[in-house]
Amino acid sequence: MLQWKLTIHVVNPDQEEKMSLATALSLTRHFANGAYRNLSELVRTSAIYLGIAVLVSAVMVLGMPVLRNQVAQMHRSVIDTLAPEDAQIDDNFAQLQEGPQVSSVRLDSIPGSGLLPAPAGGKPSSAEKPPASPAARLQPRISADQAQINVTETTAAQNGVRDLTNTQVEALVNYISRKYLVSQDAALLFVDIAHSTGGEYKVDPLLLLAVMAIESRFNPYAGGPRGGATGLMQIMSSVHRDKVNRFGRGESGFYNPAINGKIGAYILAECINRRGTVALGLVCYVGASDPSKDGGYAEKVQAERHRMALAASIPARD
Repeated sequence: MLQWKLTIHVVNPDQEEKMSLATALSLTRHFANGAYRNLSELVRTSAIYLGIAVLVSAVMVLGMPVLRNQVAQMHRSVIDTLAPEDAQIDDNFAQLQEGPQVSSVRLDSIPGSGLLPAPAGGKPSSAEKPPASPAARLQPRISADQAQINVTETTAAQNGVRDLTNTQVEALVNYISRKYLVSQDAALLFVDIAHSTGGEYKVDPLLLLAVMAIESRFNPYAGGPRGGATGLMQIMSSVHRDKVNRFGRGESGFYNPAINGKIGAYILAECINRRGTVALGLVCYVGASDPSKDGGYAEKVQAERHRMALAASIPARD
């Protein structure tokens, strides 16, 4: 005869509670581990795609001049917004979206014969037809009102400034625009300033452009403490305030690229005349007593001068 044996297990309530707690902890750990793995994978994937996006954006900005100029202009707009109010100067240069705002000025309207005495041998006959300036050749990139900021073209032509072809001017403008992240209109303005003042003071325009590049990277708003090196060619405002006062602009004149370029060209020409050579003139310009104390300044300027000449296929001068 079969007998059934019934066994009844009585579970302690405390043990049941512990089992439930252990199960809950196990499920929580499992869920946390799964969430951590999924989150880690998401972060890793996002980082990969973000890196690809940054790389593609960088290639596009570097490879497309339009995007590169837009980024540069945004950067300059932020700088202009944060600039001190006392350096905000008038209007025209801001239209080029470069550096400080300056009003148009014709430097040939200043009374007198100029900052630097006329070179020996006198001036050529006024009957000579002056060559067109770089700005005139590349019109309508600069409007007639903006072109007024250019220093006098007649004086430049009379002093034998070299005549560049359209191709050379465009190549030089493109080189400056790409390397120093300035708009082509602004680069053309700097070329025209160097063209005019270089002719007036018998200084190679490429040398003036190279000094602008090394001194301020073509930022007419560059400057340190008040009274220090200021503007496009980093003129010592505390030393040369008398020169800028001749233009009736006071301290703000140092931020005008045309005025700053004219004064800088005068100082450099005076240094070259005094020291006898371009190399020693550059040492003088930077304020060093001899080449061993200029920190390699003259070599940097000359190297950049030759790079510009090579980029624009312009025969280099000694």
